[in-house]
Amino acid sequence: MKVQELVNLINAETDELLDTDEDHIPYVNHALDVLAYILAGTDAPDLVRGIDVKNGDDVPDDFVALAPPNGYPLGILGGAFWTVNGDDVPGVKYRAMWPHISNLSDDLPCRDMYVNALLLTASYLIKKKTYIPVEYCAQDKEFATQVLNAIGGMRGGSGG
Repeated sequence: MKVQELVNLINAETDELLDTDEDHIPYVNHALDVLAYILAGTDAPDLVRGIDVKNGDDVPDDFVALAPPNGYPLGILGGAFWTVNGDDVPGVKYRAMWPHISNLSDDLPCRDMYVNALLLTASYLIKKKTYIPVEYCAQDKEFATQVLNAIGGMRGGSGG
């Protein structure tokens, strides 16, 4: 799906609160980050990457956590990997973030099954930023529940 298609859905949901479609890009990127962090704890295969690690290699920019968290003879210190015995560690798997989008013509970096969760998240962020009333702050827990239920629906479960 193109970013513009998601923005069209967001505009319908938010009653076109933002001035231009390009104004949605930071909100879509923020929604991608929120969803990736939530999914990182679920072992979503879309966000698992593999690398070979040498002692002292920089941690990738898209790194969230090792997968599994304690399954490798290495650690992270100061933004770099260190291996327990100094040897290379091949086939390290980690949970990653999706890349950010920069144009309305970009493809979303995730599968279409995540569009509803992105729509909910970006729309909520726009409404909260635009209105900033107390009732939006009180709805954070309800919103989180809705997103978790949407994710559960994507994965065939109840969500949360």
